[in-house]
Amino acid sequence: MSAAVIYGYAYLDIDRQLTAVTIIIIAQALLTVSSYWQCRRDQLVTEQVFTLQLIADVVFIFALAYFTGGATNPFVSYFLVPLSIAAATLPLRHAAMIALLAVAAYTALLFFYQPLPYFSHSGHMPDNTDSISAQHHDHHSEHDVPPADTSIVLNAHYLGMWFNFLVSAALIAWFVSRMAEAIRSQQEAINKQREQQIYDEQILSIATLAAGTAHELGTPINSLALLIEELEASVAESGSDNGTLKEDIALMQSQILQCKQSLVKLVRTARQTQPGERSLLSAADLINNCIDQWQPLRPELQVKTQFDADTAGVQIECDETLSQAITNLLNNAANASPESIVVKTETQTNAISIAIVDHGKGISDFVLSRFGKQPIAKERDATQRDDNQGLGFGLFLSNASILRHSGQLILRNHEAGAEAIITLPIAGKVASTL
Repeated sequence: MSAAVIYGYAYLDIDRQLTAVTIIIIAQALLTVSSYWQCRRDQLVTEQVFTLQLIADVVFIFALAYFTGGATNPFVSYFLVPLSIAAATLPLRHAAMIALLAVAAYTALLFFYQPLPYFSHSGHMPDNTDSISAQHHDHHSEHDVPPADTSIVLNAHYLGMWFNFLVSAALIAWFVSRMAEAIRSQQEAINKQREQQIYDEQILSIATLAAGTAHELGTPINSLALLIEELEASVAESGSDNGTLKEDIALMQSQILQCKQSLVKLVRTARQTQPGERSLLSAADLINNCIDQWQPLRPELQVKTQFDADTAGVQIECDETLSQAITNLLNNAANASPESIVVKTETQTNAISIAIVDHGKGISDFVLSRFGKQPIAKERDATQRDDNQGLGFGLFLSNASILRHSGQLILRNHEAGAEAIITLPIAGKVASTL
């Protein structure tokens, strides 16, 4: 712009417009420097701020064109530059605003502007520079062109330029905005797919480790079971009345049996994760079964249930992994609040929310920031409270199981502790028995 002003001053004799044009360029330069320093401070530029920047560009272009020939200025189509930037980077409503402003500015320049002097073929400035029509009238008078015809051709030419600008602005605002929006949506989908792939790879690695561990444990557990049976037989043959030894043998047999049952349960759960292996269960039965199986492990803890009236009539599609997820969240809540926890439900139109509320010190920022992204290693959290030490692979797997059931797990703190909210889709409804 400065180069154009220097050219106009040297060859077009724009002394009258020089002061105004210089002030406009200085103002735009100051805005550019201010924007540059704002970006240097790593401040977030919002859509509103960016839109205001582009509006300022349109205003500056209008001001410069006003003092340099209006719509007759060959650079008047520069209005399309901020419009193109808006269409490629901003939502359609912002691009449409810039387009309407640019068209309005161009239209105004057809009627309101200060003309520039033009050279004739003889090399002399025309005497009358008050209107573009008079200049072209003088120019064509040397070639014996009728003034009336010249005026019609001149008006039709600039009207055609204006109409071309109008169509161009509409096409850019619409199609470029749609293409940019499609590209942004595609990129978001790719990012989500990449995150889901990483998440699935983590789950697969854990599942592979669990399957290998189960296979490795099968042989030593069977060997221990045989050794205990032989030991029991030897004690019986010796006729020993050592009650303590018999109690130890019985305890070892029960522990071995529990290990076998855990391995069988692991295999059964793996089969249930295949498509079509889920069953329908009422939400109340699902929660009560989890509490009944888990409560003997924490007999000193009081579990309060607050079910709404529709909980018993709501059916959920679930498998063993969902029960394990709920049990793990119950255990985490018990670690944070050893005296009592609350389990409450809220039935919505197409989903049911199960909230497990504790009265502990809350969940640390470390856990909240990494929840749902990766397993949480306890040794990496130097600020983690003691009541959160149980939040690790169990929480990661619980979230994965809930997501696999098309649900959602939310962790958040409240005034007197924390809560884990499980939202699951409703698979069916039956008559309530509450």
